[in-house]
Amino acid sequence: MKREELVGDGLLGVEEAADFLGVRRSLLYVLMGRRELPWTKIGRRRLIPRRALVELAARELRGGDHE
Repeated sequence: MKREELVGDGLLGVEEAADFLGVRRSLLYVLMGRRELPWTKIGRRRLIPRRALVELAARELRGGDHE
């Protein structure tokens, strides 16, 4: 996926991203450090593409009837 497509749905700060996923900020920092979650830095803020968060959650889905 092109970088422009990844950020097309917007960017969230780490606090917002943690709230979106229902996880602690520390987990997001671990995932960013392992390069499992893309991010950018604008000014002093780390920003995470909303689409990357949706894709992460989709990869981790368990149970149910999904493809």
